[in-house]
Amino acid sequence: MIDPLLGLGALALAMLSLPAAPSLDPGPSPACPTDMRLVTGTHHDDVQHVCVEPVKSGKATHCFAYWEGITAEEGPTTEIAVCMDQFEAPNQRGAKPLVMQSFEMATAWCAARGKRVCAEQEWELACEGPERRPLVYGWRVDRTVCNSGKAWRPVDERKLGASGDVARREVERLWQGAPSGSYPGCASSFGIFDMMGNVEEWVASRRGRRWPGALMGGFWAKPWTGCRGTND
Repeated sequence: MIDPLLGLGALALAMLSLPAAPSLDPGPSPACPTDMRLVTGTHHDDVQHVCVEPVKSGKATHCFAYWEGITAEEGPTTEIAVCMDQFEAPNQRGAKPLVMQSFEMATAWCAARGKRVCAEQEWELACEGPERRPLVYGWRVDRTVCNSGKAWRPVDERKLGASGDVARREVERLWQGAPSGSYPGCASSFGIFDMMGNVEEWVASRRGRRWPGALMGGFWAKPWTGCRGTND
């Protein structure tokens, strides 16, 4: 079973009133608990897409639209069949995500609940779906579908690294996240919400990465972040 933990921002958990579950959710599987969704399929380490709308931002170039199809699937394959939490930790629709956790803290949090952090390949498959879409919702960036594309607020590292109320106030100033499941269209084909935008999510890195854990999915200020590639 999977329980991806989030990696950015920090606020106390708070339940909010949200509308009923949206139709993008395929519903629970008999193989999984009702608050998890079954993710199955073959993961290819390299899925190639053609960018048709590159946008330069400073020294970087980001893709905002793709040709609707894949040009190649290459590299090692992994057969995946896992139950994955439907919402960001603590896996409660309408809760603010649990954040500002290290990979080690995320791993321990999951283990205490009889779960584990998603493997990178599992997370990618859950996001792109059987269609192998580069974005959780399709082929072209839409800033309104997920909680993404908000203006970046410069971080005061001195305050963020302080303790107590100073750090808390800085985090609250930076925070632009939303309660889990607030964006009905921001769901994968498997019914997993907020895999793009909102807050970054910890995964266990595939072999060859520099670190054992990596952050995926971007956060509220990175609309171009898709289903592939870590944020490290």
